[in-house]
Amino acid sequence: MDIKIVRDSSEAQHSFEKYAQDRCQKYFDKYLFIQSIQVFLRGQKHPTKKVKLHVRLKGKEIFASASGSQHHDAFDNALTKLAKQLKRYKTFRYKAA
Repeated sequence: MDIKIVRDSSEAQHSFEKYAQDRCQKYFDKYLFIQSIQVFLRGQKHPTKKVKLHVRLKGKEIFASASGSQHHDAFDNALTKLAKQLKRYKTFRYKAA
């Protein structure tokens, strides 16, 4: 499992890091073809928080981004978009023979 959280600012948000790792761990357990997830956060001073996810799969990279009033909301919305893409990738790549 390789999760990296990148921020615009140097402010510490240990609660968000723990939250993000817990939520991402669910996807690592469910989809074994995920190699790494990078989470990019827009800084605290912006009124609209934005989260971008960069996921490296076996043979492909996918991206998902979302905005929200807080980083937690934006992260959840981005994970919802990511789940759709992962399901589509699994269906296309791992078809039953």
